[in-house]
Amino acid sequence: MREEPPAARPALLLPDLSERRSGQRARLDRDETRHARALRLDDGAVVALVDGRGSRREGRLGPGTQREREVTVGESLPVPEPLPVELCVAVGNRTHALWLIEKAAEFGAVRIRLLETERSRSVADAGRSDAFREKAERRALAAMKQSGGAWAPVVEPPLELAEWLAGGGARRGILLDPEGPALSAVLASWNGRDRLPVVTGPEGGLSARERRACLEAGLRPARLASTILRFETAALAALAVAWQRRETSGSGAAVLTSEGGVR
Repeated sequence: MREEPPAARPALLLPDLSERRSGQRARLDRDETRHARALRLDDGAVVALVDGRGSRREGRLGPGTQREREVTVGESLPVPEPLPVELCVAVGNRTHALWLIEKAAEFGAVRIRLLETERSRSVADAGRSDAFREKAERRALAAMKQSGGAWAPVVEPPLELAEWLAGGGARRGILLDPEGPALSAVLASWNGRDRLPVVTGPEGGLSARERRACLEAGLRPARLASTILRFETAALAALAVAWQRRETSGSGAAVLTSEGGVR
């Protein structure tokens, strides 16, 4: 039998999915009920249920109201492994940052760390407020559902670059830098499973002092192109290279567990 593509069935969010048993009934919230209605899903429709934290189960829609819809939780579905990349991106343009977070969710990136740098302080809110992060979370969850994934990246509030470096976050990480060797070559020794921090600077780049601090903290410089890329372009290209490396290292197979997560 031909395996169903990950995004072949519509996905709906059930935040406490990992705590549910097969055959148990649950109520979708108002937003997911509205989503099911927009998709024109009838009673009995088979869907994928996800929680954004690695659980993915079969579900069957039941009756409900305009505000709530019932769903019966089924068996676990294959789950694509998360991509263990922690994108460390300087605070940037709000629209571009939201776009990047959405695309990172499609790749299954596990975390986005927003960094405050010398050249990001004048940027209008793109991560400093709870409202931004709530919107980013909604965008990430929607992208994850549409792409057939099971992992939505955690979006961390901004942290000073110096503080992040002092806390050991740079260990075995990458600094996207036009003076470094090709990223694919730098990642040749990465096994595709270990946490991989990838740092990209703000518009205008890191200052010379910040770049030196990154290298002294152990970040390895790596380039993506012979041209200068915008921060969201560089971050997305790095995710693509890391995903390819993970797959060729033999670490990219989906693993099915009884809870719908990944071992």
